[in-house]
Amino acid sequence: MERLERWVQMYQAIVFRAAYLILRDADAAADVAQDTFVRAWQARRKPDDHAVRPWLYRIAVNCALNDLRRRGRESAAVARLDSGDVVADPTDVHDTSNIVGDAIDRLPDRLRVTVICRYFLDLTEAEIAGALRVRPGTVKSRLHEARRMLARDEDLAMAAGHG
Repeated sequence: MERLERWVQMYQAIVFRAAYLILRDADAAADVAQDTFVRAWQARRKPDDHAVRPWLYRIAVNCALNDLRRRGRESAAVARLDSGDVVADPTDVHDTSNIVGDAIDRLPDRLRVTVICRYFLDLTEAEIAGALRVRPGTVKSRLHEARRMLARDEDLAMAAGHG
């Protein structure tokens, strides 16, 4: 039990962040974070200290993806787009980060989760492959496809002054 308490203290914030970035819902992310640690404890696996972080990320990502599937939810971006939210000034740094976040939210889940794992959670391609249970080449392909789609995103182009 002491090991679980140490894991929660050390990794709760990053597990919650991973779940939140995928789900875009604080309550659901808190539930996923809790579920992540319950599953880690139930596994009774004792990974090496250097392997705990990617192992917990893999559990958290899978729990978050299961939550998305279970709810049959669309991504938070679609809901925000339907609500008519408009960014007032794309040159504002906060608004620009919202534009980038919204563009990422518009990606299909398989691409969005891969981008979040790589660029927001700073996982390596090998760690992402393990977390998503796909081949490393699939991770590279998804990242390439996501970058290509983001490069064509009209809102991002306007925010960068290219639109």
